[in-house]
Amino acid sequence: MSSQLRNSWQTQIITSAIFLFLFCICFSITGSADDGFLSRGDELLTLVQSEALEARVIALQENIGPSRALRTRSTHHREATDNVVRYISNAFRRSPRIEVAEQVFGGVKNVVAVLPRHPLSSSNRIFIICAHYDTQAVREPNWNPLASTAPGANDNGTGIAAMLEIAHLLSQYEYEHELRFIALGGEELGFLGSRHYVQEAAAIDQSTGADTNRQRENIVGVFNLDMLGFNWKSDLVEIITNNDSAWVGRALTIANAWYDIGLKIRRTQDEFVDISSHKPFWDSGYNAVTLTESSTPWRDSQNYDANPFYHTSADTADKVNFNLVRKVAQLVLVTIDSLLTDTFHPARQPPQITLQLPPTTKESELEVTGTFHSGFPIDIVIHPSRAEASLNRETQTYTATVPLQPGVNVLQAIARYPLGAVSVSASVILTQAFSWKTVVVFPNPAYSDGLTEFRVEANVDITDLRVVIYDSGGNLIKRIEGVSDRLDSRVWRTWWNQQTSYGLAVSPGIYMCHISVVSKGETYTYLEKLAILR
Repeated sequence: MSSQLRNSWQTQIITSAIFLFLFCICFSITGSADDGFLSRGDELLTLVQSEALEARVIALQENIGPSRALRTRSTHHREATDNVVRYISNAFRRSPRIEVAEQVFGGVKNVVAVLPRHPLSSSNRIFIICAHYDTQAVREPNWNPLASTAPGANDNGTGIAAMLEIAHLLSQYEYEHELRFIALGGEELGFLGSRHYVQEAAAIDQSTGADTNRQRENIVGVFNLDMLGFNWKSDLVEIITNNDSAWVGRALTIANAWYDIGLKIRRTQDEFVDISSHKPFWDSGYNAVTLTESSTPWRDSQNYDANPFYHTSADTADKVNFNLVRKVAQLVLVTIDSLLTDTFHPARQPPQITLQLPPTTKESELEVTGTFHSGFPIDIVIHPSRAEASLNRETQTYTATVPLQPGVNVLQAIARYPLGAVSVSASVILTQAFSWKTVVVFPNPAYSDGLTEFRVEANVDITDLRVVIYDSGGNLIKRIEGVSDRLDSRVWRTWWNQQTSYGLAVSPGIYMCHISVVSKGETYTYLEKLAILR
């Protein structure tokens, strides 16, 4: 082999090897994008621990100052407020990428922690997770906000603890959009913290209520966490939305099922529910939801027993179901991660879905199957029955049981995600097997001078009815033709006057009645005994 030929050969090998290496890298990056997202969501779930949440709640409950445990976070108690604000700010600052600032207004303080967007991102979208830190125990007789305790472990130590834990975990990632965590003050005094924050964000003059020349912030969605942990009856979370923010509630519901978190979700869509800090956001046209154990914690409701410790000095950590708090924190964590990663991404690919049906079936309840491919949480419902499908993320298949009507059934599988849906349709014909619904011979026994009615009803249309009567010896007594009900062809009738084909009265005894109908060309026969008396 010549030196020139050998060099050319080596050059081709090296070029091919480099091309193959780059191709493998590109294929690995693009091919694993969806799987990487899904595995991150699953991994994030494992990072939320009940013990860490409990430790944060106890720290908030005790609110230990330089010399003593204050055991209150009342807005009127300046020392307690300053101390808890310091604790929350320091907790945020343990994550080096989070920028922390305070809003101070009229003796009330908000702590605003910002996870900046990716340096190369031009997005102006803002997502918020918030919770109020202040407490009160107004259901205690003679409660004094300056001298009495209000530990507020559940209301709202649980919300603050969940928010701090989520901030710690998400600060490890860079997103296209800005994420803010806000510890709100003065909630118990009329949502003072959220009202002030919203007025600043919406560029509203706080003295006149008029718009200013400042730019209104583009807040896309707000997750407000308020009282998450008093429920030993079920793992219930109530999600409060208005019409505009329903998509945020839908995102939470979809994520709960997608990741099999196991929460019972009660969705309350009501413009007038004003029990927490979401309301000022609604009033300024921002999308916001509140997650809470109950919008009416002072009374029983489905899957919830009234909270006797609500707004009392007995609201302590030993009353809190931290497994429930963990699940709510997990839900918000994976939902916000999905929204920040995918929902507003310009290159997002919609889900792909198939629906597999047999051409015909005899089953009135059919198990339908199909496949899906999605890089983000979805759910699937089958219309028109609105049956919710069970998804297997590992095999990317789904199943659902749906009722069918006789004849052609057009089914539609809809894959829903927070801001949209895709669908696919297919049809199946129900060739329903014949079955008797009712067979009536009345009266039975009958008198020889009376009239006996034969009435039949089937599950499908009948085209003919004939009753053939034999005596106990097998001798033919009478053939009788039937008539259809005028309104329902599944119902037919005929009558017998207890006479033979020759008009003679039959003798008392037992007679065998062969009741035959024709449906779709097939004959079906039912046997019934009839007793004739004198």
